[in-house]
Amino acid sequence: MDKEQRWLLISDSHVGDRVKRLQAKLLDDIKAKKPDLILHGGDIAVQEVLDELSEIAPVIAVQGNRDWFKGFKLPMEHHFEVAGLKIVLAHGHISMWHWFWNYVHLFLTFRIHNHQFFQRQLAKKYPDADVIIYGHLHFQYDEMMDGKRFINPGSAYPHWRNKGRPQYMLMTIKESGEIFVERHEVILD
Repeated sequence: MDKEQRWLLISDSHVGDRVKRLQAKLLDDIKAKKPDLILHGGDIAVQEVLDELSEIAPVIAVQGNRDWFKGFKLPMEHHFEVAGLKIVLAHGHISMWHWFWNYVHLFLTFRIHNHQFFQRQLAKKYPDADVIIYGHLHFQYDEMMDGKRFINPGSAYPHWRNKGRPQYMLMTIKESGEIFVERHEVILD
């Protein structure tokens, strides 16, 4: 491994189901970061998103629940081993069955599950992972829980949860196994 790797983390772009395309300012901002690799945490919905991102750097992506609905086939997870760390990329909805029961819970209780609920489920599914990168929740998180680091880059499309500012993260992995995460958001005109 080189001295460090710079991975750009993005998720929930929702092109084709909520927006028409990735914002040009978002793509320019990503390009300026010069990542070695782009990881997309799902809810992509159309191949054009991956094509645009792959013009910047190689892309690895997973299937989100919206991708499943749209018939956009991608792997459910990716596993990496870098600098002694076991890293997993997944969307975060666990499975379509799990996703369905989350909505049943919402309709019956009028309460959504918090991010720690999803992190506990991901930890059970990936017990050997040191770092779990996931999407689905449309909020940025970078926290330790039960000995695992959970990283969520937020939502790459502008909506009310991110105050109309597409989000992503830049993760730098040092040869020593240290990870540094920078949160980014793009202010649109």
